Amino acid sequence: MREFADLFIDLRTASRTQLMVRLAIMLGAVLFLAAYALAGGGNLLAWAGIFGLGALVVLQPHALAPGLFLTFAVVSWWATVDAGWHWALLPAALGLLVAHSGAALCASVPAQAPLPGSVLRRWAGRCAVVALLTTGVWGVAGLLMLRNGADLGTIPGMLGLAVLAAGLVLFVRRREARERVATPGR
Repeated sequence: MREFADLFIDLRTASRTQLMVRLAIMLGAVLFLAAYALAGGGNLLAWAGIFGLGALVVLQPHALAPGLFLTFAVVSWWATVDAGWHWALLPAALGLLVAHSGAALCASVPAQAPLPGSVLRRWAGRCAVVALLTTGVWGVAGLLMLRNGADLGTIPGMLGLAVLAAGLVLFVRRREARERVATPGR
């Protein structure tokens, strides 16, 4: 029980930037929840679970809570939203992106440590790139669903995200290799 009390102490004594990022985590969870409800998914129990797990991520971003939240959110969507592609997928995905990235950022330093502006800008830039790519995949998946008229489910979106993930990994590895060549003492 002491560990749980320590989480509240961490939250109460957190730096201003940590609190701002934790607020963003909760806003991301609420964005996902709103998109999920507007897509016709879930019921009161599922909505309460998503909200509660989002609040748990705010309280404990450095342990199991982010994984539980993301897993519960994705499984709830797939289990209860009827459409394979839905307009609400984009805000839902962006909400998950904000919640996940915020949790990772909060977990990178102790709660009392302020996050430098350069780190916040770097994470915001990376999230913006992922958000733009996700929007592109969402749009292409929607066009494929309209064009084919067939219910392909989540296959177009999953394939698009897999291609984007592979491209991002390749980009990062090449950039790191260039940086190693540019700074030989590393």
